[in-house]
Amino acid sequence: MDHPAFAEAGGNPGIEIWTIEQFEPVAIDKKKYGNFYNGDSYIVLKTTGQSNSSLNHDAHFWIGSKTTQDKKGSAAIWTVTLDDMLGGKAVHHREVQGHESSKFLGYFKPAIRYLEGGNESGFTEVETNAGADKRLLMLSGCDNMRIEEVEADASSLTKEHCFILEVDHDIFVLMPEGAKATQRRKIISVANQLRDDNHNGRATIEIIDEFSSDEDYDLFFEALGSGSRDEIASDDSGTSSYREDMTAVYLYRVLVGDELDLIALNKPYKQKQLSSDEVYILDTPDSGVYVWMGSGVDGDVRKAYHDISDKYFEAKSYPSWVNVTKVTEGAESSTFKQYFNNWESISGSSKMVSDSDAGYYSEDAEHSAQAAKQIGKSAAARGYMPDQGNGSLTITRISSGEQEELSADWSVLYQSDVYVVKYEYTNDSGADAVIIYYWVGSEASADDKQAALELVAQIEDELEGTPTVVKVPQGKENKHFLTIFKGSLAIMLGSMDKPENSKGTYEDDNIRLFRVEGTEVGVDLRVTQVPETADSLEDDDVYVLETKDVVYIWIGKESNDTEKETVASVVEKVVKDKEITTIEQGDEPDEFWDALGGAPEEKEDPSGWRNAVNRKVNTPRTLTSVTVSVTKKIKFEDLGDEFTQEDLSDDGIYVLDTGEELYVWQGKNIPERVKMAKSDIVKEYIEDDGLDRTVDTALVVFVKQGEEPSVFKKLFAEWDNDMWANQTSYEDIKNETKEKNSK
Repeated sequence: MDHPAFAEAGGNPGIEIWTIEQFEPVAIDKKKYGNFYNGDSYIVLKTTGQSNSSLNHDAHFWIGSKTTQDKKGSAAIWTVTLDDMLGGKAVHHREVQGHESSKFLGYFKPAIRYLEGGNESGFTEVETNAGADKRLLMLSGCDNMRIEEVEADASSLTKEHCFILEVDHDIFVLMPEGAKATQRRKIISVANQLRDDNHNGRATIEIIDEFSSDEDYDLFFEALGSGSRDEIASDDSGTSSYREDMTAVYLYRVLVGDELDLIALNKPYKQKQLSSDEVYILDTPDSGVYVWMGSGVDGDVRKAYHDISDKYFEAKSYPSWVNVTKVTEGAESSTFKQYFNNWESISGSSKMVSDSDAGYYSEDAEHSAQAAKQIGKSAAARGYMPDQGNGSLTITRISSGEQEELSADWSVLYQSDVYVVKYEYTNDSGADAVIIYYWVGSEASADDKQAALELVAQIEDELEGTPTVVKVPQGKENKHFLTIFKGSLAIMLGSMDKPENSKGTYEDDNIRLFRVEGTEVGVDLRVTQVPETADSLEDDDVYVLETKDVVYIWIGKESNDTEKETVASVVEKVVKDKEITTIEQGDEPDEFWDALGGAPEEKEDPSGWRNAVNRKVNTPRTLTSVTVSVTKKIKFEDLGDEFTQEDLSDDGIYVLDTGEELYVWQGKNIPERVKMAKSDIVKEYIEDDGLDRTVDTALVVFVKQGEEPSVFKKLFAEWDNDMWANQTSYEDIKNETKEKNSK
């Protein structure tokens, strides 16, 4: 059943909003976008893309804290109708007041505003608040800001929130101490908006912050009618945990019926586990609950997905505010796909291949599977190339508590050690620059890791904090790191003093297996020692198998010419004075398989590069704001998928997550407590995201304001190197606001 209110919906990029009146959707004036009455329910459609052929739709239905059941139900039903009119491919989101997703909040700048009241319902009449002479607004959130009216009393005040008090035509802004620059700008923007919209531009704005006098604070509390500066309470409240395990991800097949029957599926989750005739629930710690509908599911079941989520919430004892997203087969979002081990997205999709390499690959690669293979086989963070690796190295090995400086041409790293590599080069501006890499072996001790961090901090201090610092876990070597070793890096098991294999039997059997992988000589080629079993072999690589008497060079059927041509030099590097036999995949002698413990079973996906590039395709890029309180409590705030450079505050710290690596950006004016918490920030961020990565396996690039690499800048739609220099200071904004005050 179509509805005339949706006749032209979703035809062009942008936002459209409807409220529910007398069970029907009614379009609201664009001037009122961002204002939501707590007694109502709304439908919000976000359309993105460039043309009718490529438009994508996100349909949100928003539930006010005091909405009636009929409005809530009508919003859900009409959202399904809207989706049907758009072809059934819209992603559905249920949003609850006070707990909206960052995606939804990002639509409304500088803040979303909650208003008391609502329109008349078919069952319930909600009294509309006509306003009062005195009104106190609480602004919560730092980067995703919400505005709601609270009781105009000192008991409503907390130190962590901003408050705006309106009394007649006076507007008082009580700024929270320690607020970031971006937050202060948004708060003043809200105050100016109130002056323009509610007072026809004729009102006096007084900004009260940590720099204000006691007399200024007294004026605020006199206008409020109660309380004092010393009585403002700390706010230790927060969203309580609603799951038994706040880091786990669950996938269930749903047996649709009167009762909710769930069949738990085992990790690793794979795309092939989802059947077109079934319904599934994906329960995540950060992104809420997804209801996945196969293309063959009955239409009535697809329309009643909210009933399935309600039953699931009841079974799990989840609160109603947890976000729910409905996705349909073939229209899954990146945030959904990221929880699956090998979601196939590159076959026949040249666009996805190109997108997967955005910010990594600066050349115009052909949109083909071959381009995808090049991307997948190369290193992580391919675009992080401050130069072409022609600078100088100082390499320090840390092992068993001892530090040893190695020669500049050293190129073998061992899994039990940590290495700190100081790389000095000339940047694009012609100035001297330094990158500090610290490479962490998978078996390195906690003491050696700590010693490496202390050495890194020492070098930073000596260079007055200017270097870029990159933490490289074993197996996540980025392209530039490989390049400074001239594409000849070898990563070995054991230690420099005692070579080893994965079974600990090298002294007895002399068996080791090495993978040769890369795409460019002298750039990203590397040799990695792997477990000496047939399961380690990948069709798309070349391997060197060392035995007591013979060295086998095994050529995978999908390996590239570069790997084949350079394998001889690899043999010279890791194995000496043994007979060499070259074999093609499929022509292996029995002795070869005997050394590996037997021939392999057929692999589900024999091409390792495919999984690598699929991860890049399917991982959403997110920017997260980090706040560290004076009590050292760390809070994360996701800024959604439409972040801009303007979101970066010069007194803040942020995590830009591409899935393959984390960029931790820090402003020049961050407090000392934030600087000291960098390691804890990364640890807490990774531990809580529910993805299959750990602190030990994440590639982390620490980026400083003004020293951003080009690959980081490319992750933003636009980048202005002079933005912060040209930005109006907080003090100037305050003065400009005062100049506009009515006389």
